[in-house]
Amino acid sequence: MNDKYNPIDITWEDFETYLPDYQFDEKQIQFFKDTLEMILHNRNTSKVTCFGTRCGIGKSTMIHTLMHCCIGDCRYEARHEPQGLVVVTDSIKRLEELSDSDRDTVAAEKFWGEWFTEFGYDNHYRDFKNNVIVLKSGEPFKEQLIKQHYRPIVLLSTQRYFMLEKNTREQLFSFTYKGKSLKRDIVIFDECPQFSEIVTINSLNLSKIESALYEGLSNEVKDKSFVIKEYKAFKDRLLDQMDEKENLTKNSNVIIYWKDERYSSITPNDDLFFKVIHDNLEALLKEYNSFLKDILCLKKIAQEGAIFECIKKKSGEKYKRSFKLLIDNREYFYLGQDKKFFIFDATADIDPRYDLDYIEIIKGEKYNKPLNMLITNVKMSTSRNVLCKNNKRANATVNAIIDYLKDKKKNGFGNKEILVVVYSSLIKKFQKDFDNIGYFGNLKGFNDFNKLCRMAHIGMNRFPNLIYFFIYCGCHMEVYRKLSQMSEKESMEFFDKLIKNHNEEYDKIITDVMMRSMLADFEQNIFRLAIRNYSNTKPVHIWTFYNTDNDVYKLLSTMIEKRYSPYDVKFEYEDAPDKLKIEMVKNRKPPKGKRMTNAQKILEWCDNQQSGKEFKLSELLHDVNLSNDTFKKTKKNNQIIKSLFDNMKTDKKGYYKIN
Repeated sequence: MNDKYNPIDITWEDFETYLPDYQFDEKQIQFFKDTLEMILHNRNTSKVTCFGTRCGIGKSTMIHTLMHCCIGDCRYEARHEPQGLVVVTDSIKRLEELSDSDRDTVAAEKFWGEWFTEFGYDNHYRDFKNNVIVLKSGEPFKEQLIKQHYRPIVLLSTQRYFMLEKNTREQLFSFTYKGKSLKRDIVIFDECPQFSEIVTINSLNLSKIESALYEGLSNEVKDKSFVIKEYKAFKDRLLDQMDEKENLTKNSNVIIYWKDERYSSITPNDDLFFKVIHDNLEALLKEYNSFLKDILCLKKIAQEGAIFECIKKKSGEKYKRSFKLLIDNREYFYLGQDKKFFIFDATADIDPRYDLDYIEIIKGEKYNKPLNMLITNVKMSTSRNVLCKNNKRANATVNAIIDYLKDKKKNGFGNKEILVVVYSSLIKKFQKDFDNIGYFGNLKGFNDFNKLCRMAHIGMNRFPNLIYFFIYCGCHMEVYRKLSQMSEKESMEFFDKLIKNHNEEYDKIITDVMMRSMLADFEQNIFRLAIRNYSNTKPVHIWTFYNTDNDVYKLLSTMIEKRYSPYDVKFEYEDAPDKLKIEMVKNRKPPKGKRMTNAQKILEWCDNQQSGKEFKLSELLHDVNLSNDTFKKTKKNNQIIKSLFDNMKTDKKGYYKIN
């Protein structure tokens, strides 16, 4: 509890005044009431409060309406003192939507008619524009900082917020109104903030910093030569260490925790070095906008070390090497101070990034409604390794999925369009046949597809174990700090086992973080469809493509069923399409010394015949040099061959027809 937190005189009557004239469900109205009550009266600043209510409940409406209430009351009159508010979101598009009052003005004018101007209600909407500022990346930041001092409500991107140095960030939390200094003591994050972040330092970052020092420091800066000379020496030491550690193994990747025991600072005089930087920070940031974040990370590398990772070029992998640091962003939430932070994130209750001691989650099950949805799993391998290698197997699998979905697109109800969600590298392969395509990591928060009722979710957004380990460490920084106590050899063994799923201590932890991450990502994706609309009654169909014979994906299916079964979601499971099964038989490796398996000989013969040709079995057996007994045995042991010939049967006994 913090007694410095200002009392807020906003009421439900105020909020209701600015709530859009939509047909809100009673559960949505209850959500607005409960959430407003929490924002106005929860003053425990030692915790960040997160609303984990379902996608489509109306969180953007909640935030936007609250913004109106911060400026005006239920009589459309300006408040005696406006309530300061900071809104942070991960989408530029959403920043624009939240700050735009044009649609509100049109709706209010339509509702009030001639009274809109006669009673002066229009003044509020003009004032709204003058009381809100969006900090944009394309404009001089110093000028925007000056302007924001006179606006009660400031909006900025998540990326920008976490790039601000402390003194600049502090300026967000106060503003001037009629000569009086007031607080912006409510901070709202729309979607998940960066509780922690992995900062990567590679040769490109190092060069950009050096270039910024040359270009950003004028020749009038007294110690410019010292700063550049000493930084260059430090940069060269790091690059030399990269060369040395890369060669710890000949062909395999290298991951270790590394620290240069010879030095504990960037330069012999870091006080002078950082004084020059802070005195010229604006010019340096103009040259390279991540300059401050990167240079502070280099300071930590010099003092504490970092994880060094080298990925050596193999099939499907790109060569890269870098130092990685995990940064704890706890200080950005001003715990126990005079600002209260709130988050709106529909999947917070399952997202492992929220496993922090300073997070409280307000779950939203009571606001949920039944979902008229069917989820069909098509059992087939769809990992990146299977689909994205551009080899024969990958192409056959992708083509089988496309044919399957084209068939589904012909049939169905209402809007037959299908939103295809897939790995980014495969988008072009689906563009010929499908108009609506998204890729993993680029769908969250968008409403572009909320009129569609069907989705093909091809694969899952799965990452290497190291990423999940970092997510876990972000909530348990003591685990990350333990790495620095390991010897180089110990850390190499630790990461080698971690990546290969042989690390018994963290195996279950990594699996838990991975499963919850995939489920959260899946939920964010499927709620791009019509079920995002709270009042939706149209049936929605999701096809998932992954192999439920795999333990990971079998568990994922169980988690999906547990998550959505309470809301009347139905589930069904299909085997892989016959076309794909045939391709799998064709690609099977024959026994040593043989060119083809018997099943492959049969399939090759059928492929070489004209469509519609009728034939007797004896013709096929003669051409491929198989006996009748061998054919019967092959048919008995291979379900694909059996199914193929069952489908080719004709009314004429003993005759088959090529389909």
